[in-house]
Amino acid sequence: VTSGNLGQPRAGDLLLMDAGGSFGGYSADITRTWPLSGTFTPEQRDVYSAVLSVNEACIAAAKGDGGTSIASLHHLSLRLTHEALVQLGVLGPGEAHRVSRYYPHNIGHYLGLDVHDTPLASQSQPLLPGMALTVEPGLYFPPDDPQLPAWCRGIGVRIEDDIVIGSDGAARVLTTRAPKAVAEVEEAVRRGL
Repeated sequence: VTSGNLGQPRAGDLLLMDAGGSFGGYSADITRTWPLSGTFTPEQRDVYSAVLSVNEACIAAAKGDGGTSIASLHHLSLRLTHEALVQLGVLGPGEAHRVSRYYPHNIGHYLGLDVHDTPLASQSQPLLPGMALTVEPGLYFPPDDPQLPAWCRGIGVRIEDDIVIGSDGAARVLTTRAPKAVAEVEEAVRRGL
């Protein structure tokens, strides 16, 4: 496991890249995690698939319906992440309080003229048509955490998409051209994209 931009990545490592950009005065933010070898190990695939499932469920739940907010999406992501960690055998059913140890950030943030736009805006503000935000669940398992099963130590995954709430209240994903399904990611790495 290489972190902090130090050391030489190895073929079996994952590369987590969080990138921001701007176009026409507006900012974007995206994160993808890639297996440097071109293929996820079974353990990496399990963690990646768990994060992807939370990402997709939170995007599906993001609606301009007057009741959904970044805060409510975060609570959903915590519940879903706990369920995934129980299914993976990493946490027990009564250990929801430990999720934040391995998922230490919020589900997302607003986007706009800055990558972290309107930092003073309440995350409890209901989502409205025209709002742009990120959806970015993740799991980060320290390599030296004795409370973790050995199989997952050192694996870190985040999948971040940008969405905008449409005039119909539905979320539209703006980052669809960046592969995120397991087979698409592996193919992109093998092709050198």
